Amino acid sequence: MNASLKYRADIDGLRAIAVLGVIIYHAFPHALPGGFIGVDIFFVISGYLISGILYKAHRAGDFSPSSFFLEFYARRIKRLFPALITLLVLCLGYGSVVLLPIEYKQLGKHVASGTLFIQNFVFWQESGYFDTAANLKPLLHLWSLAVEEQFYIFFPPLLLLIWKRKWPLVLILSALLVASMVGNFVMSVQNRATDFFLTPYRTWEFLGGSLLAWWHYDRGHQLGAGEVVPLHRQAFSLGGAALLGLGMALIHKNDPYPGWRALLPVTGTLLLMEGGVGVKAGWVNGKILSNPAVVWIGLISYPLYLFHWPALSFVHIVKGEKAADSYIWGALLLTLILTVATYYLIEKPIRYSKSKHTLPALLLAFVIVGIAGMCFGFGVLKLGVNPKVALIDKAIAEKDKAWGEGFEPIWAQGQAYLNKTGGNGPSTLYFGDSNVQQYGPRIIELIKNNHGQSRGAIFLTCGGVPPIPGLTHEERVDAAAFISKFKHVTETYPNVDRVVIASLWNGYFSKDSKFSCNGISLCESRGRKAAFDHLGSMIKSLVLSGKRVTLLLAPPNGAELDPRLIFERSLLGGCVLISQNLTLKQFRERYQELIEEVKGVALSNGAEIIDPATFLSSQGVCIRENANGPIRYDGCHLRPSYVREHVKYLDSTVAP
Repeated sequence: MNASLKYRADIDGLRAIAVLGVIIYHAFPHALPGGFIGVDIFFVISGYLISGILYKAHRAGDFSPSSFFLEFYARRIKRLFPALITLLVLCLGYGSVVLLPIEYKQLGKHVASGTLFIQNFVFWQESGYFDTAANLKPLLHLWSLAVEEQFYIFFPPLLLLIWKRKWPLVLILSALLVASMVGNFVMSVQNRATDFFLTPYRTWEFLGGSLLAWWHYDRGHQLGAGEVVPLHRQAFSLGGAALLGLGMALIHKNDPYPGWRALLPVTGTLLLMEGGVGVKAGWVNGKILSNPAVVWIGLISYPLYLFHWPALSFVHIVKGEKAADSYIWGALLLTLILTVATYYLIEKPIRYSKSKHTLPALLLAFVIVGIAGMCFGFGVLKLGVNPKVALIDKAIAEKDKAWGEGFEPIWAQGQAYLNKTGGNGPSTLYFGDSNVQQYGPRIIELIKNNHGQSRGAIFLTCGGVPPIPGLTHEERVDAAAFISKFKHVTETYPNVDRVVIASLWNGYFSKDSKFSCNGISLCESRGRKAAFDHLGSMIKSLVLSGKRVTLLLAPPNGAELDPRLIFERSLLGGCVLISQNLTLKQFRERYQELIEEVKGVALSNGAEIIDPATFLSSQGVCIRENANGPIRYDGCHLRPSYVREHVKYLDSTVAP
């Protein structure tokens, strides 16, 4: 395959802008809120370059299936595998020193999925209320590499088919671009995780670059050495840079994305690449993007992208979400060192090696790393840890059993679930967020032998959504269905004679609240009052209908109670237990005003109050652990085994 193309330094410069945007955003999010659009820039560039190679080879008449499948994929392997294998091996090695067993198990699974280029599917499936925070996943960034490789798998064979059947290439690619773009726009509103991670909704970005490559290479649309740069190309160059700048400055992580907002980086990248065609490029391309220092960053952008996120992620895992800036800068320095060493000592020598053993060796190494990841990910191989860490690890692992045994949803929408257990007699309805869900193991244990007309229990829960009517949240489309289902259950289930309402109340009225009531954020006093008015009306209506209503205050919660944070880890391995406790007085003072408001709303409308804090504290100190280790699996949820055996303050709600 004759795949030689004229080198464009400005495209390497564009790569530099993309990777620097991503790194700055990941390291200092507030400094460049839209820096993550660098990934979209990479997608457009990838579509442009790979298509240019294929178009030019086809035009030269040497684009045959045999040369394509052998040479094309051999080039991809030699380009991608050296740095990627290095990254995965380093993560497995370092992770064995600093990670908890449950964290290392997850890392192993992510390593295995990384070698199969299905990381985007894995993280798409993992996204949810109980999912681990993004910055605690060292290989999260490989989702974009997976998307890129999936495009490389289907696109070249598609071109082969188009050329073989003599179909209209531009028409077909344009139709696919429009279909993918429309799907992206729609899905950005319906399901942000699907839109963000899955290849069909990102394909239009690659195809934009592909169509530009057809314009340049198939049509020979390039300037000669002596031609003057047209004014419109200067405008493209400046306009493209402006669009990228606007995108990085104005797009925010809370915006539905990609969606229509991705038009900024995609269009900006296409304009810049059009403005840089020929010997005399537009000003931005010629003076900034082609600057030797910028070009050098573009040349090392692939390993730079690979190493930056794990370095930052390990810092956050060990030192917490708000790690000191000194640790962040240290991670960036380490990233640069690893990048330069990998690029010059591993990537370049292997990429340009003529040895016939290079390709088989890379494939074998890749398979070995993938198998190692599977062995650790599925528990075939395990890390040895001290007994104290083992207890902490066991507590965290119970997150996967948060629903409790015996819970089979009879209705589900998004993260809202309706579950029923026990007999068909009078029933208690437990309504709320995951702080209601956590009590399932105890309630099931109390009524598991109830049959016939014996007492039953119904759980209606939605993680991350408070049990208050009239609230809206742009990202939680299941919130409305959750409240509607509650009304339906209370009106159509005549056996429900008691309702227990519970929530992590303090989690929804903070300055970062994304919920609104009557169009006013819950972090504002007017929005807060409106929300409590709705809650009070709901309680009063239930009481007037003859139901006994119990409202649970929030149990003690906070970072001091998180099992991941009750010991201090070192970046060199090892840990030291932290003796700091959370006193009941400290917890109540922290949320005193909110606690009194919730109590006032409940009592004034006829509900009873249960305060879990009085049961989950001893001698004025919030209970953090017992003989079996931490009693929570995170900072605000009790572990199922503890609930089943020790949480008795709800027993009266299912008493005959």
